[in-house]
Amino acid sequence: MSPLDAKKTLKNLKSKGFVLAKHKSDDHIWIEFWHKGKLTRVKTKISHSSKELNDYLIKCMSNQTYLSKSEFVDLATCPLSHEAYIAILKTKKIIE
Repeated sequence: MSPLDAKKTLKNLKSKGFVLAKHKSDDHIWIEFWHKGKLTRVKTKISHSSKELNDYLIKCMSNQTYLSKSEFVDLATCPLSHEAYIAILKTKKIIE
């Protein structure tokens, strides 16, 4: 699988309901998924120094966001909409 651009991935995840976490880390950018004004248990992180997300990091982030690897790539590159992501999370009973 091709690597993903870390900055574009972060930007696209933020457009899908993820927000920067209030707690800071020296080595990672933490992002959390909010739904209907409430924090969910969905969160992931991107290294401050990361320019590309390799296959291993994509797999880790897909697990943290409760998606398959291909679904995560679609979420990060925009074919998977915010609404479709919410539907997946509801199906998996991650959110109500």
